[in-house]
Amino acid sequence: MEGQINPENWKDIFSDTLYIITDPNGVTAAPLVAEKGKPVATEAVVEAPKTAIPVTPAAPASPAIPKTPAIPSIPAAPSAAVKEQAVPKAAEPVVLKPSGKYSNGILILMHASYTNTPAQLEMLGKIVKAVQLDYADCGVLQTTHPVSLKDIETLKPRIILSFGLPADAFTPRLPKDLYAIQKHNATTILLADSLAKLETTVALKSSLWNAMKEMFGIK
Repeated sequence: MEGQINPENWKDIFSDTLYIITDPNGVTAAPLVAEKGKPVATEAVVEAPKTAIPVTPAAPASPAIPKTPAIPSIPAAPSAAVKEQAVPKAAEPVVLKPSGKYSNGILILMHASYTNTPAQLEMLGKIVKAVQLDYADCGVLQTTHPVSLKDIETLKPRIILSFGLPADAFTPRLPKDLYAIQKHNATTILLADSLAKLETTVALKSSLWNAMKEMFGIK
């Protein structure tokens, strides 16, 4: 058909090769040449602007807030009931009850383990009478170790005649031994052997007699 263009004739229309060069820096490319010796007008090829990515400024760092120290809890005050339980009860005072009238302030002590015979008790009556005292007016108290002088003082004795109780049987310990006159606070004390020993030993009776004469002021 007439009027159709033979593809082989394309090279006759454009004898030279066309080139499109893109400048990476966005500069206008070299002119295109269509025909020999004739420049072809070209448009500048400009690189598309890059889309700016907005940068969000970092928030200023806020200073660290120091932690408030924990307030220690205050223990609750103990109740009155707890206080009463914690306080130990005071020991009840010992109540001593000597036999006899105990009207003259003379207290006779003897160890509770001793069983005195009627003869020994008769001898004791004579000892007391020798210093012008009535045995019935004295107080007689049988006791065991240790003998608390604090408890004895509740009886307010003026004189103590002790038979068969050594110095270390008392609390506090008495400073002097048998047949030596001594004092504890307001009380005069004389320690002697048991009535059983005094009954059989004349020398012990003599020691007791000499000490009692000194204590009661008998010449």
